[in-house]
Amino acid sequence: MKKALIAAAALSLVLAVSVFAADSNQPGNVPVQNFDQRKTDILKMLDERLVSLQEAKNCIQASKNNDDIKLCRDKHRAEMMEKRGEMQQKHGMGGPGGPMGK
Repeated sequence: MKKALIAAAALSLVLAVSVFAADSNQPGNVPVQNFDQRKTDILKMLDERLVSLQEAKNCIQASKNNDDIKLCRDKHRAEMMEKRGEMQQKHGMGGPGGPMGK
């Protein structure tokens, strides 16, 4: 009796997981984007990141002491966190477990 109960519970768990996996792979859940638009979006994000990195580099090069360097790093980090938040809102919250690092 106990083995049958355990087997039934295991079977229902397997079925529930497979149904959930099948539902999450439906093509209607993800907006379809053509290749050219995706490529344009990725290149735009990379250009924005390059500009931000160049600004951070210029700030570090112009720094005169450790406090200046810390200000540059803090500013750059804040900009990156803001961009990360925008991306999470645009594309979801970083996967099944929510935001990365939390």
